[in-house]
Amino acid sequence: MPTPRTEVLVAGGDQLGECPVWDDRVGVLYRVDALSGAVLALDVGTGAEHRVDLGLHVGSVVLREDGDGLLLAAEDGFRALDVSTGESRLLAAVAAEDPGVLMNDGACDPAGRFVAGTMTREAESGRGALYRFDPPDAAVPVHTGVGVSNGLAWDAAGTTLFHIDTLLRRVDLLTYDVPTGTVGGRRSAFDLSGYPGLPDGMAIDAEGCLWVAFWRGGAVRRFTADGELLAEIAVPVLRTTSCCLGGPDLCDLYVTTARRSIRDAPALVEDLAGAVFRYRVAVPGLPAQRWRAAQPGTAIRSETGAAE
Repeated sequence: MPTPRTEVLVAGGDQLGECPVWDDRVGVLYRVDALSGAVLALDVGTGAEHRVDLGLHVGSVVLREDGDGLLLAAEDGFRALDVSTGESRLLAAVAAEDPGVLMNDGACDPAGRFVAGTMTREAESGRGALYRFDPPDAAVPVHTGVGVSNGLAWDAAGTTLFHIDTLLRRVDLLTYDVPTGTVGGRRSAFDLSGYPGLPDGMAIDAEGCLWVAFWRGGAVRRFTADGELLAEIAVPVLRTTSCCLGGPDLCDLYVTTARRSIRDAPALVEDLAGAVFRYRVAVPGLPAQRWRAAQPGTAIRSETGAAE
């Protein structure tokens, strides 16, 4: 694949830009600035950007099927956000007894459940986990013993969850049961320790191939599901964090970056650190899965609190 041209979509400033999500219904690219505690909505057509400051760490954001705002994986757990007013409310607490734990990357499964992982501020091995939000108010651990939980992507059948634990420097396969939202055994899909940087965020395309962003590696690479390298895009920022596929034809690769990490600020910061980049690629992505209140096996409460 020819090296695509680097286009600066947003000129920078994100302390820790993460979790880009393309809303194909309205042409808006959402992302979070984890360290600034902000959610940003960019109208790609006009260039107008709307920022919501929450005042707490935000790990990831997902769209809602009903279009009524967003859901977040934030410092204290799963939250709902009204983008227009900036009002945020906690839905389900995660690791409330351990202030050292932060929520990180997340996405919706094929049934519309929100699954998100955790890490500690010191990036300690084995202290993170994957959680499933069960409405109206439960956070259920589905996979434990994780270091820094990052990229999540489901295959076309929904029975395989690709997952990145950054500290392991590989992509793992978890068996996934869509009707129940439960996770089975973990095994390595492919090793990434031979590449510069650490695997971070991840996106899957229409051919089932995985785009992986490499933290401190200044690159996004495309792999087959068994690890064959197909393409590499050099990003002009070392702290490359995550990516998604979007745009009108889903062939725009959006890449987020950072000016610093959770633990420290680098001695040298590139001029474009914290920018959002866009690259044209040949294979389209898939529309982002949206959170749905009515999920398999989930009782939805009415306003009176009774199960329906």
